[in-house]
Amino acid sequence: MSERTGMDRQMSLDDVSDLDQLFERRGMAAKAGLDQFDVRRAVPYGPGQGETLNIFPAGEGAPVLVFIHGGFWRSLDADLFSFIAPGFVPFGVCLVVIDYPLIPTVRLGDIVDACQRSVAWVAENIAAFGGDPDRIHIAGNSAGGHLVAELASRPGAELVRGGTAISGLYDLAPVTRSFQNDDLQLTPEEVADFSPLSRSLEIRMPMIVSVGGDETQEFLRQTDDFAAKIGVLPYHAAGTNHITVLLDALADPTDRLNRLVRAQMGLGIE
Repeated sequence: MSERTGMDRQMSLDDVSDLDQLFERRGMAAKAGLDQFDVRRAVPYGPGQGETLNIFPAGEGAPVLVFIHGGFWRSLDADLFSFIAPGFVPFGVCLVVIDYPLIPTVRLGDIVDACQRSVAWVAENIAAFGGDPDRIHIAGNSAGGHLVAELASRPGAELVRGGTAISGLYDLAPVTRSFQNDDLQLTPEEVADFSPLSRSLEIRMPMIVSVGGDETQEFLRQTDDFAAKIGVLPYHAAGTNHITVLLDALADPTDRLNRLVRAQMGLGIE
């Protein structure tokens, strides 16, 4: 097996069984989340295309969770991740799910900048929706996990109280050796500037670093290496893959991952 073929498999969902059924289930759960809760959709946080967010209020003084979706920086949207709402909003968390501009219309640095703008906007405006601007936490999966690591280690991190990076990509060099780079076209400069595992970084906020226990070896390796670099223990959500680590873990209020995040936010776990 060539290196390219091997990394293609590591960076794909080919080994996930019943993938079409999982996608259908995710879509139905997202629609249910939008229908079940009060939500303010497509609120602009910046001037660029794609710079909007969805807000799920949860009452006055609620801690805030800003969620950054995955999709290899080039696909998916905030609406699709509305299935997270049942795991947080009923427990007093103001959930904010952001969109951001996607490659190839922008470059990776532009995406990081947009995500920083989203957090700054939330800090300035979320009180109008009942959220507490002094209790902002960030979370994200896959490309969103990478973006959590970037936000936690760059200017603006002082606005955030804690972060949760789920199934993130923290070393972009392997991505360039896979089919994903056919569309991404990551440059050597982008790999150097936006690989948390290979650049110096200082993260002061509490961090949860998690991954689905059944994900590919590359996602497991990068999670473990990133956790070691910042001095935390990684959490492998047993029995979950790249899709179900959110659908069956983060979104489930009885699951350990969800409870870890809510505990980090200072909420009592019954």
